[in-house]
Amino acid sequence: MLRWARVWRLPLRGLGPSSLSASRVPFAPSSSGRSGTERRSVLLSYKLLDGEAARPALVFLHGLFGSKTNFNSIAKALAQQTGRRVLTVDARNHGDSPHSPDMSYEAMSQDVQDLLTQLGLVPCVLVGHSMGGRTAMLLALQRSQPPF
Repeated sequence: MLRWARVWRLPLRGLGPSSLSASRVPFAPSSSGRSGTERRSVLLSYKLLDGEAARPALVFLHGLFGSKTNFNSIAKALAQQTGRRVLTVDARNHGDSPHSPDMSYEAMSQDVQDLLTQLGLVPCVLVGHSMGGRTAMLLALQRSQPPF
């Protein structure tokens, strides 16, 4: 369902008494705003390169049109040079991961959090590009303690 939001436009030269204009644009609200619906995580596709379990793993999250294979070269090099475990992940609706109608950052963050817990990779170092960066930031903000 589309809702309407007010968008303010500013002129290039600066603010004056009549320099602001507003218009209404449609937007689709995040599914997190729905009450009574339970968020379900999907089982993400991933590749885990082995390393020392005592050191936090490096976790790479790709951008909007990417997949876990975008990080193959850097993941292999980092695993060899640092001795850490390196995890590359396909986000929901990307690569080999399942598809879901919910594509919110909240859902993607929950998917990653569930995967990290399942693999025993907490604490870890999150590295994200574009969409993956936003997912990593949301995941870090949702944690009350800093294990991620």
